[in-house]
Amino acid sequence: MNRVSFEAAPGVRLDLIDLPLPMEGYHDFFGIWLLRDETRGRSAVVDVGPTSTASLLIEELHRLGVRRLDYVLLTHIHLDHSGGLAEVLRAFPSARVAVHPKGKPHLVNPERLWNSSLEVIPDMALAYGEPSPVEDNLFIPEETPIPGVIAIDTPGHAPHHRSFLYETPGTGILFAGEAASTYSRLDHLVPGAEPYRYLLRPASPPRFYIDTALDSIEKLKALEASVMCYAHFGFTREVNRMLTEAGKQIGLWRGLIMEFLETKGLVTATMVNIDELMAFLIERDPWLSDFPMLPEDIRSREMGFMASSTAGFLQAVVSEKDQG
Repeated sequence: MNRVSFEAAPGVRLDLIDLPLPMEGYHDFFGIWLLRDETRGRSAVVDVGPTSTASLLIEELHRLGVRRLDYVLLTHIHLDHSGGLAEVLRAFPSARVAVHPKGKPHLVNPERLWNSSLEVIPDMALAYGEPSPVEDNLFIPEETPIPGVIAIDTPGHAPHHRSFLYETPGTGILFAGEAASTYSRLDHLVPGAEPYRYLLRPASPPRFYIDTALDSIEKLKALEASVMCYAHFGFTREVNRMLTEAGKQIGLWRGLIMEFLETKGLVTATMVNIDELMAFLIERDPWLSDFPMLPEDIRSREMGFMASSTAGFLQAVVSEKDQG
């Protein structure tokens, strides 16, 4: 299990916990953030990962000396972010959950969330595991904010997506979930790679809304945080630059997919060969120029998610074209 630990602000320590799945390439991917604030005397985790890795997360939290957990901040309710919630709450009964009100009903009664996941991502849903219901009284009411925590609605990746700014004296720690795309530090994955090289990939599942995602990025830039923590996977201190680059990449993909459709005379998403479009994007996107350097197992994993991102983006672009 890989872990990153650092002091993000005086008295505030962050630990990045990796939750590997027993599948090829599924390491350095599920990033669960543990925040411990000595000044306020509290601890929190941001997201909890899937059901199938809940015991691993609980074991790691205990190993890190966490005996009491005060908050669980959920960026959104997709199974790889919220699936293990019930198990974590049983292990840490003092914890209370902050989540977008649109997401809460699907955690109290996860039947619809589970069935839709089985329909859209059947193999991955089974690997993630079925979520258990969470009692209603374990959620923090929307009208009761957590002191020092600002919740920012950042739809685009999902309509119920939220980012969280944790306030500290003179600075802020931003937990962006997937609102700022996905991020891979190459030197963490490839022995001998040049420091600080990275790959970006839009987090664009089906029903992706391009302008909404761009608006969310602008909201995050206005916060002027000093550290940004990604759900997938890692952190950066160059917050505004990386947010700007995420927005530029989204704009680039929009233009490239339009070019691809027009060049080939394609008018519907079903006419597009996704593998061909993926290759087109990887070849022309400078933020993916190091893609061939990824270890084979991670490259294979990323190709699967790249296909999903490409399909979601394609649907969004075709919808824009249809609307004029």
